[in-house]
Amino acid sequence: MKNGMQYAIHAYAWTGNWTYKSLELINRAKHLGFDCIEIPLMDLKEVDPKAIARRLKELDLQVCTSTACAEDTDPTSDDKMVREAAVRYLKSCVDATAAMGAGIFTGVTYAAIGRRLNQPPTSQHWARAAECLKEVASYARQYDMLIGIEPVNRYETFLVNTADQALQLKQLIDEPNIRVHLDAYHMNIEEQDFAEATKAARSSLCHFHLSESHRGTVGTGMVPWQQIMETLVETDYRGLVGMESFGEISQAMSAATCIWRTLVNDTDESLRIGLRYLRQLESQLRSENQQKKLGRGPSEFPQDLEKSHFQTI
Repeated sequence: MKNGMQYAIHAYAWTGNWTYKSLELINRAKHLGFDCIEIPLMDLKEVDPKAIARRLKELDLQVCTSTACAEDTDPTSDDKMVREAAVRYLKSCVDATAAMGAGIFTGVTYAAIGRRLNQPPTSQHWARAAECLKEVASYARQYDMLIGIEPVNRYETFLVNTADQALQLKQLIDEPNIRVHLDAYHMNIEEQDFAEATKAARSSLCHFHLSESHRGTVGTGMVPWQQIMETLVETDYRGLVGMESFGEISQAMSAATCIWRTLVNDTDESLRIGLRYLRQLESQLRSENQQKKLGRGPSEFPQDLEKSHFQTI
């Protein structure tokens, strides 16, 4: 919809590792009706930013990027050399993101994905993450780029699990281009209230993964989409949101996402259904919100909206 949220699709919907051969996924995202594609940068040597930029320009599609730091690029590491490697890696991600023409680089940028401690994190872990990201954020300002902090669940990180913790780290970093990136899948595990967490992060929000509780088709799990979209619409959010549904399972995908079973039979059809559902829900809620401002009663919301969208899965 015009002047609404901008809908992205994570390339993880189709591949566990971006390579030059993945360029056709940009065409696929455009064909399905997305506004943007999210490209993972975990293996930078396989990413050709200039080729991506050319394809994006041909198709008039936006792009954002994301990553998850590894053990050898962990900003919270006890080893100073690893922390320095983290800064170099994240700056390289910023360069690649800028070369694609993107303005948002986000993800688990603050610690190694999957790292576990024998005790709760200390102030030193927080300080190390903040020091690293402060340098990266300062570097990214030359490109007018936002750096996102994505809270993920307790099984994937020890440091930032909630919106409040992301805001805490943002405050420690104290750079104007640091933002928060929420994800409904992780929120479903960690947050007490979707609406309150979204409202808390709203002024700092740069991205929102609209991921289902089982990471399959949006609308067929436990995530309260009406509540989330109502909150985003009521706070007049018109920025980036992204679907992160995983349908095509490979060895690389299983390792990256811990998904061991087929979630949908047809990935593209699942994405079409989810995208249509979210866009129609947003449109309906914006219409009702406008009517409230004009002093009119809300229009009737179709009771069978979800059923009508998911009966073909």
